Amino acid sequence: MMTLFLTYELKVAVLIAVFYIFWRLLVANETWHRLNRIVLLATAIASFVLPLCVITIHQTVEVAPAATDTMTTALPMDDLPILSEASSVTVAPETEKPFNWQLPLTFIYIIGVVVVLSKMLLSLWRLHKMKAESEIHPLADGRQIAVCDKAKTPFSWWKTVFLNHQDFEEGTSALLTHELGHLQMHHSVDVLLVELLTALQWFNPAMWMLRADLRTIHEYEADQQVISHGFNDIQYLQLLIRKAAGQSGYSLANGISNSALKKRVTMIMKPKSNRNSILKLLALVPIVGLALVVNAEKVQDVIYTDAEETSSIIEEKMVAEAQPEAMNVEESNTISFRVVFWPENAPVEGVPVEVINHGTTIMKAETANKGEVSVNAPVGSTARFTLIDKVKDVKITKELVAKGGVHTVAFGDGSENFEDKPVTVQGIVYDDSSTPIVGALVQIVGSKKGTVTDFDGKFKLDTSTGDALLFSYVGYDSEQIGVAKLTADKKDCIVRLKKTDTGKVYDVVDEMPQFPGVPGALFEYIDKSLKYPAEAEKAGTQGRVIATFVVEKDGSITNAKVVKAIDPLLDAEALRIIHEMPKWNPGKQGGKLMRVKYTIPITFRLQGNNDDARQYSGTVKIDKTKRVHQSVETVVVGDEAEKEPYVVVDGKPIDGAKLKEIDPKTIEHMEVLKSKVAIEKYGEKAKNGVIVITIKKK
Repeated sequence: MMTLFLTYELKVAVLIAVFYIFWRLLVANETWHRLNRIVLLATAIASFVLPLCVITIHQTVEVAPAATDTMTTALPMDDLPILSEASSVTVAPETEKPFNWQLPLTFIYIIGVVVVLSKMLLSLWRLHKMKAESEIHPLADGRQIAVCDKAKTPFSWWKTVFLNHQDFEEGTSALLTHELGHLQMHHSVDVLLVELLTALQWFNPAMWMLRADLRTIHEYEADQQVISHGFNDIQYLQLLIRKAAGQSGYSLANGISNSALKKRVTMIMKPKSNRNSILKLLALVPIVGLALVVNAEKVQDVIYTDAEETSSIIEEKMVAEAQPEAMNVEESNTISFRVVFWPENAPVEGVPVEVINHGTTIMKAETANKGEVSVNAPVGSTARFTLIDKVKDVKITKELVAKGGVHTVAFGDGSENFEDKPVTVQGIVYDDSSTPIVGALVQIVGSKKGTVTDFDGKFKLDTSTGDALLFSYVGYDSEQIGVAKLTADKKDCIVRLKKTDTGKVYDVVDEMPQFPGVPGALFEYIDKSLKYPAEAEKAGTQGRVIATFVVEKDGSITNAKVVKAIDPLLDAEALRIIHEMPKWNPGKQGGKLMRVKYTIPITFRLQGNNDDARQYSGTVKIDKTKRVHQSVETVVVGDEAEKEPYVVVDGKPIDGAKLKEIDPKTIEHMEVLKSKVAIEKYGEKAKNGVIVITIKKK
């Protein structure tokens, strides 16, 4: 048994090597990354499957009965030679048994498998432990960001992106887009599959090279995702080079790799491959065919010419082949239907459908939200549609199958407005914890007619068969269901409403919030709105403030706070700008409005300080009368002196000039009040706004 398995493993190793050489020589340098990924995975899996696909070639041979059988049967017992006790018998000496290599080879193979699997499990355990120690930020689609300083460089695994605090606070969107690309394209599934295959082929160098090249292709795909989102390829390459110095140390995770960086740079700058190059993949066909031929087995079927039973079987087989019409074979066909109400042709969902063949139901289904359904039905069977107390039977004929397309089944006729037929709907409305909802609104869609559920969550409403009901309750997602579906089983219907998750704040969604206006309008707004505090300008204070805020579902700004402080005056000015922003275009996930966290850097820079200027990127054109904004990350302000806001620290007013004496690290909370709110709380002296600061308790 072990010999067969070792032989199988050797066959797999040869196939992997052949497929990998083909891929490396013909298509490895092409730019169709998705196809390259599919080819590598498919050939790896095929290498394990093809040795199991044994084609048996039967060869029939007619032979006469063996002569020895006849002689044995005819020879009388008296004629058989008899050995006497005195007869001498020569016994051949025992030959020495050859050394059995199977046992040590099997032992070594199992050790290798255990080592590779143990390494994989160790990586999984380390990732799990790291995630448990991380600060988790959920995303709208079930993915999440784990923030932990152990993540030297960004990497991803399964549904989680790992970032360190610096990358997370700076909001490096290119790196985040790269790692989310890994998750979106399910690269972790590929990695896990190839790790398992590598454990079975740990002795095969071609398998390890395939494993490394698949990781590189993953990086190509994620890089392509970043470039397709509009990021500048040169700036992105510079970012990769800066980040490649660190290593995550988690072998299963997707992250920046120094070894593949040169290949990634080359591939990003490389022009797209010619479509005709895809014809190279046709070389796979003879490789697969040759593998099947080599693995084929020839079997001889021996037929004795005088065996009556065998002749009878052959004769029956010949009769069956000569009369194929005697075999009753029914072939199933996929047929699509659409159920509507006549004459408006309004689609009806939830209509039960049965396929009946020879009096037996062989399939059940129901129409979807557009009234459509597909069934597998043999010719001669019947598709039965049941709506309330009406039944429609459609005979499956050869003509119907040949016609194809979607066949319409209409209920009602010219003398009957089937859509207006009255029907009473009753049932119970539950929440997702199976608790009845009291006071839930049940309304006919498109009308003002409806009812509410009682203390047991029950409702009863007179409606018609073509209507749809809308179930809604405050704090729950609404649900719209067709009356036909609710009354299909003629029992009290059960409706469940899910709680609306309004409090969750997401870091990334499908459609991120947008500042109103053209691209770049946000920084233009900051440039025009920023008022450089006189004391900070006089003291030469400058730097970059990083702040976060939440864009609500209505586009308003809440929860603004400084995550990287420079100076209390500059921090307060950054918060003032954020609070006075107009409403944004809110973020969306799957078409639904979401609360989204947004991070923004606001850079304060003064002219005439070359030392400080070298610390920042961007260019500033010098002018004696004004300062000009040249960088999207830099805000340059005018020379006008502005009125100072009212400052309150721990409930006590202080001189604004003393703000610079406060250490930003000691600030626990900072809030900016403006307009009527500030005046109502602090009087006329707060007409220019109020900065409220709370110092951390020692």
